[in-house]
Amino acid sequence: MKRTETALVFAASALLIALPAMGQETTEDLIKKLRGQAGQESSSGASGFKTRSLTTRSVAPATQKETRSLYFSTRGIPKAVQAAVTEDKVKVTKTTAKKSTGAGDYSVSEGEEAYEVKYDVDPESKVSRDNILFRKGSSDFADDASVEVVVQLAKALKDPSLGKLKYVIEGHASAEGSAYANQVLSQERAEKIVSVLSSLGVDSGRLLPIGFGETQARFPANSNEALLRQDRRVLIFRLDT
Repeated sequence: MKRTETALVFAASALLIALPAMGQETTEDLIKKLRGQAGQESSSGASGFKTRSLTTRSVAPATQKETRSLYFSTRGIPKAVQAAVTEDKVKVTKTTAKKSTGAGDYSVSEGEEAYEVKYDVDPESKVSRDNILFRKGSSDFADDASVEVVVQLAKALKDPSLGKLKYVIEGHASAEGSAYANQVLSQERAEKIVSVLSSLGVDSGRLLPIGFGETQARFPANSNEALLRQDRRVLIFRLDT
């Protein structure tokens, strides 16, 4: 491990002790959110989740799963995503790219041959973070506050009640700049988050990093900085596999 990465892990580990004073959302709240629908059938335990009473009548699922999808160029799919294919976390289909419906573009032009990656998630487990900041054009964290956010996430994911659950870490970018460069950079940033989570004790086999680039940007490239900042976010979902 490089000296800078060792220092980052050491500093992040030290933050685990001081973390309760950070932000408005407690780690317990984050754990509950990350459980999503899985928490509705959990027996009560350390996190305080209660089991739903069982009757002879069937219980309908609380919410349907959500399918997430993204196009990758035939020039290659990120290694982390390729590994997820072999583990059956995601499905890949060779197809042609469609026109983007958001403010940003796909890294693959409309009608171009592409690989479509799909996976199912629990929509109730969605966690959105726009305060994990990176240096411009880099996968290095911009400040200690960004590291603190990842540390809290690691603490939550290590909770025993989430031990068998798997998650996708999505990197999202704003619409300015090259769509291809945005997807590559967002993939690197998602992988950086997974790397740090792993260094803090989270099993990397439970985590899938995927960079969406600007494909889900809500604001066009000429928007003001306050709006563009909202599109530079990290989304976390429980994988419904």
